[in-house]
Amino acid sequence: DYFPWSIYITDNREAPSYDPLAIMIEIAREKNLRFEAWLNPYRISLNNTGTNSFKTTSFYEEYKYFIMEYSNAKGESCLSFDPAKEETVELITAGVEEILKNYDVDGIHYDDYFYVSGMADQLDVSLKKEYVNNMVKATYDTIKEIDSTCELGISPAGNIDNARNQGADVDTWLSVEGYIDYIMPQIYWTDMFVTGEGNKTMFTDRCKEWQAINLLDLPMYIGLALYRVGEESQSDIGWSIKNTNLAEQYDT
Repeated sequence: DYFPWSIYITDNREAPSYDPLAIMIEIAREKNLRFEAWLNPYRISLNNTGTNSFKTTSFYEEYKYFIMEYSNAKGESCLSFDPAKEETVELITAGVEEILKNYDVDGIHYDDYFYVSGMADQLDVSLKKEYVNNMVKATYDTIKEIDSTCELGISPAGNIDNARNQGADVDTWLSVEGYIDYIMPQIYWTDMFVTGEGNKTMFTDRCKEWQAINLLDLPMYIGLALYRVGEESQSDIGWSIKNTNLAEQYDT
C-alpha cells in the first residue's frame, strides 16, 4: 500500500500474477532457513530511468514534498526520501509494519545507503546522524511492538569513517541499547591492499576497528565480497593473487 512495485520485479510497475516475497519465504522455510527482508530505507532511484519511472506513479505525487532529487556521479537524476523529514520516518515504519503483518520474516535488514554523495552534502554530519538515528530507533520500536523476536540489522559501509560521514551513527548503535540487534559491516577488502607505505592487512584491520567500538557486544556478522573474487585490482591485489580469501576471512 505504501510503495510501487520495483522495476527490478516488473518493468511496468504493475503487480505480477504472483507474490515473489511469499514464494521466497516458503522456499526458505522448506530448507529450514531464516529469512530477513532486505531494504534500502531512503533510496528510491539510482538513475534517470528509475527516476522517470517512479515519477509516473501516484506515490510520487503523494510523497514528492519530502523527496530529495540529486545527481549521481554521472550527472543522472536520483531520488531519495529526505531523512530530515518526519514524514519519511512515518512512511518507512509503515512499510516495515506492512511487511511484518503480512509476511513471516525473521528480521528487517537495512542496507548501507543513508546520506549518499550528492544528498544534502552541506548538512553537518551530526545532523545527518540525528535524522538517521530517529529513523533507526523508530524502526526498532515498531518491530519490537509487533514481534519481539524479529530482529533489526544494518550493514553499514566497511570503512567506519565513511559510514559515519553518511549519517550512520555506528558508535551509538553499538553502545546504546534499543537501536539494532546486530550489525553487518561490509568489509570488502583483502589483507593484500596496496598503499604508499606497502601492503596493508585491510580486512583484518577493519574487523578489529569494528570490534573495538562494539561496546554492547552485539552479534557482528561480517559482510564478505563474493562479487570481488578473481577481480583484477591495482590497489587490492589479493583478489587476483589468491583464491582462498573468503575462506581465510571466514576463519578470521
